[in-house]
Amino acid sequence: MATQNLAEMEWRLLDQAGEDTLLPRDHIIEQLHATDGQFERMKGYIRDHVTMEKGKAFLAYRDGYMITTDPAKIAESAGLRMRRINTELRRVLSGAINPLGDQVADYEVLAMFQDEIAHMTRTYERMRKASMTLPPPVKKPTRRRRRAQARK
Repeated sequence: MATQNLAEMEWRLLDQAGEDTLLPRDHIIEQLHATDGQFERMKGYIRDHVTMEKGKAFLAYRDGYMITTDPAKIAESAGLRMRRINTELRRVLSGAINPLGDQVADYEVLAMFQDEIAHMTRTYERMRKASMTLPPPVKKPTRRRRRAQARK
């Protein structure tokens, strides 16, 4: 089945579950009879095309997937993804570029990478601090389990 069709089916599945309802990856794959590769392509297609059309965010969020318009959940998810990107950028510097030391200046493209990655990591810090001003994500109330009273 085409990625576009599977992505539309996945969106309907998420939409039927309700906004802010987490569906586990395995549940989505099982319901759509999709392979792992198809699931990965569906996620990309939804992020690239469907979300703009529907006006809702598609998030990998706390061990599941959801659609939402909650800015705090979107910021939390974006922040987590940006943190992973920032970590990878710092590793490019520490593991590939900075070990050359002063020789980096001899290679225009490496010097540019070094400057731009440093700029990106500073930008990440500003975004991280700004996201701290948002209220925490709205959480649905959960049922509390009562412990069984020990019989004496």
